[in-house]
Amino acid sequence: MKHLIQILVILLVLVQLSVFLHAEEDVLSIIRKVDEIGKTTTSVAKMSMLTFPYSEDNSNYRDMKVLAYGKGEDDSYMEFISPKSIKGLRILSREGDQWVYFPSTGRVRKIASKSKDKSVQGVGGDFSYEDLGGGSMEEKYTFKILSSDEDSWTLEGIPIKESTYSKILVTINRDNYLTPKVEFYTEKDGHKKDLISEEFKIISGRLMPTRMIMINLIKQSKTVVIIHEAEYDIPIDDKYFNPMRFYK
Repeated sequence: MKHLIQILVILLVLVQLSVFLHAEEDVLSIIRKVDEIGKTTTSVAKMSMLTFPYSEDNSNYRDMKVLAYGKGEDDSYMEFISPKSIKGLRILSREGDQWVYFPSTGRVRKIASKSKDKSVQGVGGDFSYEDLGGGSMEEKYTFKILSSDEDSWTLEGIPIKESTYSKILVTINRDNYLTPKVEFYTEKDGHKKDLISEEFKIISGRLMPTRMIMINLIKQSKTVVIIHEAEYDIPIDDKYFNPMRFYK
């Protein structure tokens, strides 16, 4: 009888381990599909960035126009083309590092890790330097499934590398693997921000959100990004992703 109980305990442990490994494999396949859906060799987009100091007041906002380039999963370049006060301001994100060119001074500043939770100087808004950086979800977070229903999964992501966030919660649609909502948490503030993606349209052959809203729950402000045009997998000059040339 004693040996039988030991065998049953071992079998139970093996079953639990099998379930755990299967769950880990499932969540990994989900997040890899999310990364795959968003993957491009290159991208170019024309956007508007609207910053609202009070999220409930839609009449008070600042409107900025942005030209954005992307290369692979890690590299991105943004140039503000209006208003005049910040025209020419440029942000380069490359392999986890970031640089900002300030046209008012003609200087380039490399962003330190401790400053990546800040918004862009002169721009403001609710997207931090870290939010504007690249990288696949699989490389940035370790995920587990918190809940699921017939329409979506909710995944919890814990940062693998140094991050301003303690965790994120990601809602993923089952039918298309797009992410309509991401919640951002910090040790200090708890639930700090929500990123809402909506108005999904096919642009240049891809289904994508054309309106993204970052809501800061602590400041009670929001920033809205609207994509007007986008092209994918087209040639882009390498200078945009070169820290020594991106501002020239």
